[in-house]
Amino acid sequence: MISIRSSYHPIEVAILWCDLVDHAEEILQVDLSLPGSLLRHFPQWPLLHKSIECINDAIGCGDLPATYLGCPMTTAIQIHREFCCVRRADLLVWFMRNFPDQKPAFLFSSNLDHAECISLNTHLVQQADLQASQRIIEKLREELKATTEEMTALVNLNRELSEKLNACGIPSELSEGTHNLLVGALLEVTLGKSKSGQRQSIYPSQAALVEAITRRFPGMGGLSKHTIDRRFANARRHLAQALPG
Repeated sequence: MISIRSSYHPIEVAILWCDLVDHAEEILQVDLSLPGSLLRHFPQWPLLHKSIECINDAIGCGDLPATYLGCPMTTAIQIHREFCCVRRADLLVWFMRNFPDQKPAFLFSSNLDHAECISLNTHLVQQADLQASQRIIEKLREELKATTEEMTALVNLNRELSEKLNACGIPSELSEGTHNLLVGALLEVTLGKSKSGQRQSIYPSQAALVEAITRRFPGMGGLSKHTIDRRFANARRHLAQALPG
């Protein structure tokens, strides 16, 4: 006969599973908080001990959902598992997944046949699976929300850093390219020759121009010979890449 109860204590599940309902009163008098107490008191029923151990292990690892005082249990909660409860729907799912060859009478019907109807057991299993999926979806939503908030914070931080860089006068990649083109054009006009072949500068070469700059601004940061040579080379390269042909 199928039990119509919606939830059970672990020891009740073990008693029903082992078909020891006639001895339930005697079994329930044992202090279950003591390890191996069932095996010591009832050595004639070794399956009772194995069943309760199996159920408690499933609860402990989260394979069999359980509640304690109406609150979901987690592996971090350290309490006496004999005082928790497991739902009928979760028991059905647990048995079908872990013991498909066993159909305890208190959960599974053996004399009802509704071929064209969805059985109560099937409904409860599907309901339990749906609730588990909903919990997963809710967890994913929370993770998505946290990730979105983190990305928003990074975007805001990037904007703030860009504003600070602009305020400090540090050129961006675009303005750097523009500066290089401008310097390259100035070098070309200054050190190059006119269309008639006349030299347009008093400096015969780039080296002479660099020497004049370092002599006029000695020790000034950013105007060392090495820095000027490097910047002039970058400027000439950008100009050459920008010129047609």
